Order: sequence, then C-alpha cells, then structure tokens
Amino acid sequence: MNTTTIIIAVIVVLLIVVASFSKHHKHKYVFHETQVADAISKVFAESGSEELSQTKFLHDLQLKVNCSRKELFFLFGKARSAGMITAENGMVRRL
Repeated sequence: MNTTTIIIAVIVVLLIVVASFSKHHKHKYVFHETQVADAISKVFAESGSEELSQTKFLHDLQLKVNCSRKELFFLFGKARSAGMITAENGMVRRL
C-alpha cells in the first residue's frame, strides 16, 4: 500500500466517524415525562392562567427547559400526545 491509499483510507474513516457522531448527537432527545410535566406546571403557574397563547407558551417553555427550537417542538408534541396539554386555535390549555 502506498502513502496515497493510506491517506485516503484515513480521510474516509474520519468522515464516517464525524457523520455518525453528528447524526447520533442530533437525534439524542432525552426528556423524561416528569421533567416535561414540571416545566409545563411552572409555565402555567407563572402565567397565572390555565390557557396561554401558543407562542407565549412555547417561548416560556423554551426558557424553562433551556433547549433548542427543534427540541422544543419535540417536547410540545410529546406533551400533547401524553395528554398534558391541548392546543386549539393558537391557544394552549393545561389538562
């Protein structure tokens, strides 16, 4: 094996490692239901009402959980499917 073949093989291996790390890192959303429920309770407790606009709710939830926008929508969907909240006509209500 000559030097060029070895260099190309090392570059290919490095690219595969970087790509797999990037994919694993992007798909690593680990939020427990208790975390989500606590954050939702805090958002509604601080607002003082049982119903919030969706944009205000998402903004406040993002500040409580300290996550990216993509993770925020993941949490929002998880909370809706778990029956913690309901969202209709741009308003979010705690159940």
